[in-house]
Amino acid sequence: MTANGAFVLFISGPAGAGKSAAANAWASARPGCAAHIELDGVREMVKSGFADPRDGWSDATDRQYRIARANCADMARRYVAEGITCVIDDAIFPLWEASDYAGWSRLLDAAPHRLVILLPDFETTLARNVQRSGRRLLSPDLLRVIYDMMLPWREQQAYPVLDTSTLTIAQTAQRIQDALDHAPTA
Repeated sequence: MTANGAFVLFISGPAGAGKSAAANAWASARPGCAAHIELDGVREMVKSGFADPRDGWSDATDRQYRIARANCADMARRYVAEGITCVIDDAIFPLWEASDYAGWSRLLDAAPHRLVILLPDFETTLARNVQRSGRRLLSPDLLRVIYDMMLPWREQQAYPVLDTSTLTIAQTAQRIQDALDHAPTA
């Protein structure tokens, strides 16, 4: 953490894991100042010409994602420099270089950061997904692909992986804090 104690927290997991809700709850419960940056919200700032990843990953999707990721990292660095802890929710894939944690680490430069992965069972992600609308609603097939790409997180020991299948948003936020209290800073 910085001298003022501020850091960046990444909350990752598949669609339907509860990343955005948990990030918002965690940031809202922090003592002092905390900000929540939702990567999808930054991506969706592009209105005309939005490259929707539901249509497949293309050069345009990759470009818009890279821009959004860089903008989120820039905002997070600025918040941390001003003593404001920042949480970013994003689907960070363990084995896909275009969206991995190493890329985030490079973008954050020297800003301290941590990562927590939310990984409920697949049935829970399906149930949560049907409550979504618009661009956030994914087909079950796409959700399965994303979920399967997240599974290697379970095989590593460096970052906490939380099963949020039966947790409320408040319980998830508390478990995130508990994990942070026992995990090293990157």
